[in-house]
Amino acid sequence: MKKIIYSFMLLVLAVMQARGQGVTIKPEKIRRGDTVTISYDPTAAYAKITPDATSVTIVFSYSTFYDLPWKMPMVKKGKIWTASFVAGRFATFAAFYLQSGEQVEKPAADQHYALRVFDGAKRVKSSFLHESYSLSAQMPKSADLQGRKLFLLDEELRNYPDHYEAKVAQLNTRMIMAKSPVEKMQLREQARKIIAAKFEENPTLPGNVNLVTMGYLMIGEKSRLDSLRKVIMQRFPDADISKDLRTAVIAKEQDTIAKIAKLEAMLKKSDRLGEEGSESIHKMLFDYYASVKDSAKALFHASRLNVKVSPYTPQTLKDIAARLTEYKISPSEAIVYAERSLKISGSWPVGIIRYFPEFGYIPSYVPDSIRHQTVAEARSALLSIKALNYIELHRIDSARLLADRAVKLSDGREGMINSAEVFARLGDNQKAFDILWKLLIKNPTDSAVLKSAKTNFLKYNHSEASFQSRVAELEALEIARLTAKTRLMMMDKPGPELSGLVDLEGRPVSQDMMKGKVVILDFWATWCVPCMQEMPYFYQVFEKYRNNKDVIFMVVNSGSNNTLEDAKKWAKQNPQYQFPIYFNNDKNIGEKVGFTVIPTIVVLDQHGKMQFRTIGFEGEVLQKKLDVEIAVLLDRKPGGE
Repeated sequence: MKKIIYSFMLLVLAVMQARGQGVTIKPEKIRRGDTVTISYDPTAAYAKITPDATSVTIVFSYSTFYDLPWKMPMVKKGKIWTASFVAGRFATFAAFYLQSGEQVEKPAADQHYALRVFDGAKRVKSSFLHESYSLSAQMPKSADLQGRKLFLLDEELRNYPDHYEAKVAQLNTRMIMAKSPVEKMQLREQARKIIAAKFEENPTLPGNVNLVTMGYLMIGEKSRLDSLRKVIMQRFPDADISKDLRTAVIAKEQDTIAKIAKLEAMLKKSDRLGEEGSESIHKMLFDYYASVKDSAKALFHASRLNVKVSPYTPQTLKDIAARLTEYKISPSEAIVYAERSLKISGSWPVGIIRYFPEFGYIPSYVPDSIRHQTVAEARSALLSIKALNYIELHRIDSARLLADRAVKLSDGREGMINSAEVFARLGDNQKAFDILWKLLIKNPTDSAVLKSAKTNFLKYNHSEASFQSRVAELEALEIARLTAKTRLMMMDKPGPELSGLVDLEGRPVSQDMMKGKVVILDFWATWCVPCMQEMPYFYQVFEKYRNNKDVIFMVVNSGSNNTLEDAKKWAKQNPQYQFPIYFNNDKNIGEKVGFTVIPTIVVLDQHGKMQFRTIGFEGEVLQKKLDVEIAVLLDRKPGGE
């Protein structure tokens, strides 16, 4: 009966996908290699995005179409918005909704549109599995979430009975739904047996061990991973994977001499060219011998690091060149490594690159602008590395020429810093300063660059006051830039309902106390480490505005497992913080404000509208950012203009 109900539900959903709210997907049964077209008609019945919308974006809430962006703009042709793309050789399933500003188009409140991939009449392997994973994003609060997941996992296993991941996911879902501890333990034991059997299929194949690791993580048994590693090392001591695991253990050795001796002993036992288990050993030995300036041994280990070609080969070659340059050894060889990297720098690794045994390497989507910028930065860094080594070889003209080229090619940090060092070593401190100043204009908070810029400045202009004047210009520029950016980021959303907030005496917060004021809400918890890291920066802003009658700060203890007594205790133990502390009794405050992570800072304007929201700890930049947000709101004209 349950299966009939779910089958009917799928039929209804398919009809909604095809006809509801103006969204069409062609072909209806997508196959790998097909060109998929998503169309949207805003004039259709029940359409939620209006015909006058200036943009419509496809937002993927879950996707194995890895080569597509998570947000894909559609193109308007007449009245219809469309987007087309090819289903990759690895595609299985994707869920998405449409968005235009605040307008969102979904088939239902707790459902997204779906791209299901088929092989003939049957869905491809993992399609149902990945659809089950997507439900957490589609309907996170559905009472039937686990039941729907289980139905899809059952379908996956009906089509592919030997699907290991689906078996574990099915049992894990049933564990969540278990009615008693006994039933839950029985299901856990079944899952353990399946995971153990998977391990025995190929205990030394890294890909298979990764599946075993994933299985234990899925059922919440992370503590088993250390035991798994020990078993592998004990049973298969000569396998490549064991060498990698033992290397990771040796890497923690505090005695450097003992560590190096152990690593070299491992290589004497086995070191076949291209052997995966040896690569991490050669990397550590290369780093060590480069640091002690033993060029012969450093170069030997470097030669063993780039045997296998992969998407990361350009990066590996560059890292070798950079390390040789850092320790000023083997400049000719450093140039050779840099040149080899330059020749293949067009394929520089950008973004996430996944690897699946059945599909190989799969690069994720990266905008062309980002790709071009990253490649240019890499080439600039490589040219500057060559320039530094030409100085070591006393080829001054070549060094100067390459440093100039590096600076013109990109304003990437590494290339600019290296190029500045080139000119500093050539005695042209003013040019070195000018290069570093360009970096500071991009990022005024880069303390390492500021220190180097000051050193170069004072070598050609001995006035400390002149340098401080330049720094003041930099700070003014930073504030102006941040202010302009902040004005563009104003959210102008209705403020959250805050009836669940009380002060440390348990008295409810009054709306009148916030009326006509800029309100800064900081949501935190006593156990939250990033919250504690944020406090000093937040407090500096509080100190600046604490006597401003138009600004009110509310530091709200809102984390789970915290009580009003916890908040009181923390306030007593931290007298250095004098801001007003409140406690949240509203379990839905995160949903109302729009956060799932703390710390979260929200700034409301004088009309109670939410204008700014910062989720997570951003470091010391928070101090200037929050200061500017408050200043922008205080500077607004009456009426919010």
